[in-house]
Amino acid sequence: MTLSRATTIALALACAGLVADGVRGQGRPDRQPALIPPGATSLEGIPTVRIDSTEGSTTGRILDAAEAAKAKLKVKVIDGQYFWATRGDRALRLNTTGEFTYLTSDPGNYIRLMRLNDRISYVEHVDVTSGSVTWFGELKIVVRD
Repeated sequence: MTLSRATTIALALACAGLVADGVRGQGRPDRQPALIPPGATSLEGIPTVRIDSTEGSTTGRILDAAEAAKAKLKVKVIDGQYFWATRGDRALRLNTTGEFTYLTSDPGNYIRLMRLNDRISYVEHVDVTSGSVTWFGELKIVVRD
């Protein structure tokens, strides 16, 4: 299903946890950076929304289960270093700014994490030749036993 630009933007904002409290109907969410605990071995996410942007258009769609599985996010944590496993094991830099935690590689390629109450939402953004692709989803942190 392809969504209109306005719907795409509203959906992206909802996924990012930025919708006004009255629309959510749940009060103000407790937003804070997603701190990655010692002992984490990987970060794994399943996207629910994909946004494709080019110079002339932006389209978004809700992903079905098969598309979501195909577009999953995985970051490996090895000796305190982060590697974007689903993007060829690119090395990532960790940075926290305000309520966001960022994992970045090349300019225009990043993963942004934010804790919303008891969930961690993520945005995975990748610049491509013709524009960019952004996925929104929920993340889990895997910690070794």
